[in-house]
Amino acid sequence: MARLALGVAVVALVGTAAFVMPQWNSGLVPAAWAEDDGEGKGQGGPGDSGNHGDGQKGQDNRGQGQGQGGPSSDSDGQGPQAGGPAGTGGGKPVWAQEGIPEVELGRLNVARSPAKVLDRAYAEAVASLTPEMIAFYNLSVDDIIEELTFNFDNVAYIDSPLQNLALLKDALDGTSVLASKGVSTDNDVLMAVFLAVAADKEGEGITADTVIAVTTILGTPIEGDAAADLAELAESIRLAVVAGHNS
Repeated sequence: MARLALGVAVVALVGTAAFVMPQWNSGLVPAAWAEDDGEGKGQGGPGDSGNHGDGQKGQDNRGQGQGQGGPSSDSDGQGPQAGGPAGTGGGKPVWAQEGIPEVELGRLNVARSPAKVLDRAYAEAVASLTPEMIAFYNLSVDDIIEELTFNFDNVAYIDSPLQNLALLKDALDGTSVLASKGVSTDNDVLMAVFLAVAADKEGEGITADTVIAVTTILGTPIEGDAAADLAELAESIRLAVVAGHNS
């Protein structure tokens, strides 16, 4: 996959601490599951203040709902357009195999959900797309980070962890469904956005091991330098979400 060279710099206030985003170089190729806490913003009516729901972040409004269920023992870790078969390992789902890094995934663990759950989340995400969301996903990396950091309440994007992971799974084959909806942003950047928004707002953040674990569970592992590049970009976007959420 072609190597990206994107300069990302953002200074955002998280609580009382400021952070500065590093420059990064990405060379991503097409590797998630923690309990889906359903934390997200729904497309509720004006004045809604809820911050939890397996829905999409609407423009300047929020709703409440309950997150998608977790995985079952017969899950094979597959979702829409996985890009490759998951391992069977004697009947075990791919996420139960050896070789996945031991890393705390938080709500990213919903990547272990059964295929039918991810497929449903994928369909819901695609059906929920609005012109405002398409405009957001068409922004440059720098503008995405700036909007999330300083204009968070007015940004429309898909906020459900499960739906973002379903979109990530779809994009692991090299092309996101958003490309067919008028989004021209590089697929690597979209994967970073999906992963960043799905991740916990607190904790150690997104690392290369996070990327390897999540994409392996989803059936198309990203490893090595590509995992490190995706982790760096996704973490910078995650920090922008944290800054905007806390502002």
